[in-house]
Amino acid sequence: MGSKTREYIVMLPFLAQGHLIPFLALARQIHQRTGFTITIANTPLNIKYLRSTIFSHDLHSNPSSDSNFIHLAELPFCSTQHGLPQTQRTQRTCHSKT
Repeated sequence: MGSKTREYIVMLPFLAQGHLIPFLALARQIHQRTGFTITIANTPLNIKYLRSTIFSHDLHSNPSSDSNFIHLAELPFCSTQHGLPQTQRTQRTCHSKT
């Protein structure tokens, strides 16, 4: 009774949206080369963005879709604990005070 062990990687990209697509591309490459299952952890707003990106990609890809090997994990993020407005979830929505 041989059991096949599965390898996993957890990726934690910087919380700005500009880092998400490169990390998603890296996750795809890692999976293609190693077969590892990847989990990307980020804020709920960024995970929502990634989920829609993966879904859009899956509609145009082959049966071995990203959602089969890329998992998403939401990290709690309370913007007010970090001196940001209550509706702030990413750097993208920051407004400078100049």
